Amino acid sequence: MLVLALVLLYFSFKEISWHELQQALKECKWGWIVLAVVLGFLEFVARGARWNLLLRQIDKDSSVSASYHGVTIGNLANFAFPRIGEFVRCGIVSTLKKKTTFEGALGTVVVERAWDLLCLIIAALVFALAYWKQFGHFFKTQMIDPASGKFTSISLILIAAAILLFIIALIVFFATKGKLSKTKIGSKIVSFISNMWNGIKAALKLKNKWQFLFYTFFLWFCFLATSMCTIEAFSALSGLGWKDALFLMIVGSFGWVVPVQGGIGAYHFIIALAVSQFYGVQWSDGVIYATISHESQVFAMLVCGVISIIYYTFQKRRLVQQLPYSKAK
Repeated sequence: MLVLALVLLYFSFKEISWHELQQALKECKWGWIVLAVVLGFLEFVARGARWNLLLRQIDKDSSVSASYHGVTIGNLANFAFPRIGEFVRCGIVSTLKKKTTFEGALGTVVVERAWDLLCLIIAALVFALAYWKQFGHFFKTQMIDPASGKFTSISLILIAAAILLFIIALIVFFATKGKLSKTKIGSKIVSFISNMWNGIKAALKLKNKWQFLFYTFFLWFCFLATSMCTIEAFSALSGLGWKDALFLMIVGSFGWVVPVQGGIGAYHFIIALAVSQFYGVQWSDGVIYATISHESQVFAMLVCGVISIIYYTFQKRRLVQQLPYSKAK
């Protein structure tokens, strides 16, 4: 995945000179970038608060503070290995809140991520249909056609076979759960899957649905406002409005979905492609805009993640000192 990110970065930056990059940075309106970073912090708070609603289904003592620090440290971990952050944040909250199990937290993350992906797909479809005349050609030629070309008959058979095997594995697991739990390794497997499944079921029975929807709406508003801020900061895209910000936000979201460290390379490439092909901006300007947009978000992730790691380290030490053997010593 790191090699893929580096390859995408190479193809994105190979036609750009350092002089162009330095000039663009000098002309950048940094006040808008500061606002984008502040919005990034609000995104993390909202995501932590929304996740806490799901966590409270399995642990009533779960706090927004623990879920927020789990989110920010998880974001930081994604720069080391793609998608590892989803597991890391579950480990963080299960350490800070003893009644929250790692497996149960992982079940809530499965529900949350599935919801986010569904929202992204719906937003992309609604936007593409509403503004098909202006943006439809880009979605068709750069996203739909390449994706459909990947689904050959063999790949579809493999996907169907994988889904079927997964269903069979679940049936076998629940049918033999009693026998598996009698062995040492089997009991651990049963405990892990059962707790994760309980987390999924608890999250699906969420009581505060309107509050969950409000946080989701606020998250997407922050995403949109961040996109607009980076447009305002970059002079080459002056004159674009909220509709264009929404377009670049949706396209950029697919760049973050690609399983590479922190969206590096993938985000730069797809945003530069959209900006250069749709708005007639030079490729170099498109890559520079993508860089400013991406790194402003990365900066927010790094700052918040490092602060959360410091907080987590002190909290973990405090929790360890409260253990019985620590008091005995």
